Amino acid sequence: FDLLSTIKKVIKMNVEPMPETTSPVVTPERPSPVYAWYMTLLLMLLYMFSFLDRTVIVLLIEPIKRDLLLNDTQISLLYGLAFAVFYTFLGIPIARLADSKSRRSIIAVGVLFWSAMTVACGLAKNFGHLFAARIGVGAGEAALSPAAYSLISDSFPEEKRAKAMSVYTMGIYLGVGVAMLLGGQVIEFFDNVGTVTLPWVGELRGWQLTFIAVGSPGLLFFFLVMALREPARQGLVSGAPKTIPMGEAMHWFRQRKGFYLSFYLAMAFGALYSYSLTAWTPSFFIRTYGWDTLQVSKYYGTVVLIFAPAGIISGGLIASARASRGDGLAHVRITVIAFAALLIPAATVTLVDNPWVSLGLVAVIKFIHGLPLGIAMAVVHDITPNRLRAQAAALYLFALNILGLGVGPTLVAVLTDYVFRDPADLRYSMAIVGIFACTIGLLLSIYAMRQLRTLKQKPTELTSP
Repeated sequence: FDLLSTIKKVIKMNVEPMPETTSPVVTPERPSPVYAWYMTLLLMLLYMFSFLDRTVIVLLIEPIKRDLLLNDTQISLLYGLAFAVFYTFLGIPIARLADSKSRRSIIAVGVLFWSAMTVACGLAKNFGHLFAARIGVGAGEAALSPAAYSLISDSFPEEKRAKAMSVYTMGIYLGVGVAMLLGGQVIEFFDNVGTVTLPWVGELRGWQLTFIAVGSPGLLFFFLVMALREPARQGLVSGAPKTIPMGEAMHWFRQRKGFYLSFYLAMAFGALYSYSLTAWTPSFFIRTYGWDTLQVSKYYGTVVLIFAPAGIISGGLIASARASRGDGLAHVRITVIAFAALLIPAATVTLVDNPWVSLGLVAVIKFIHGLPLGIAMAVVHDITPNRLRAQAAALYLFALNILGLGVGPTLVAVLTDYVFRDPADLRYSMAIVGIFACTIGLLLSIYAMRQLRTLKQKPTELTSP
């Protein structure tokens, strides 16, 4: 009986919320608007380069397949699963550090690590080497977004948070667009240079030199991040411990699992479609319409660079305007509308016979998909206490990347390799995945909106602000 009593006490300590406190909430001064926007733009630039480093591989699919003798499924594992495994599983422990330690230092170390691992991709000689280096890229990039979201939240008042986070989130598609545009030029340059032989390294082909080139700027970003002044944390209770125990943190999220789970999964299915489209669009245009790599990088890169950021900014502006008029569900409402609007273009984009019509539909998809992307973390942070925000972001990114990045590109490749059994049928695999992901995302986002309405009507008091 003593043992049972002890076990009950331990369980109670780990899952029950801390008693309510009457200690005053600390509201330190935020950084000036100019400095807050400078920090946000620098973080956006980092996000852009992180996506450049992780995405440039999609332009290198055909030469990597040729030199390393790989199939579509193996390529999809390099792009998706290899990156996603450590990116997702390291995100949560790193986020717990970001909720109590120096977020600036965490980001700086991550920048150095992922840049070094991108260079290591260029030194790979076989599938195993490249897989391991891609894991390292994911491990380093896991340090960025949870800490960045937390920094932005502490730098802006609630009514401006959606706009600031939308600007940060633009880094996703700026990175993809630059990867397409700049990557195509870099690839063409190194293809003209030919094979290069270096001491202790040996022969390096054009695709390997491309990885080395895009990974090299990391040292500059390290110094820029270390020069940042970290904003004070907002909304903390005076005298409260810096870190909420894991048991209590998970208890807090479980109490609200209806919203968090449905909203995170809805966004994850959106990411599943987006990552599968990003991974295979270059190969789709090459295989279906006979375009070359430079054509794809120029036209597809321009579309991504213009329409996706426009969608993200538009979503932030619309959500902020509706929220200022009293619409407490604006962020999730836009998510529902976006999924509904994606259904038809997702079903047809790869099935049309004209490459320019297809490219136009890609532009529509990128714009619509961007609408909820920048505001997703704003609504999450609005209902999440400060000391759990980085962890909330890590759980969000866990869902997005383990399902979206880890499954999306590979699902398309498996359908192509093992169901259709013809690389030319890639277009049908992409259409099937698009219809499936957008339909599930629509249903989940409708449920998430209902859950958020319930949370706002019957709020549960936060015991650990």
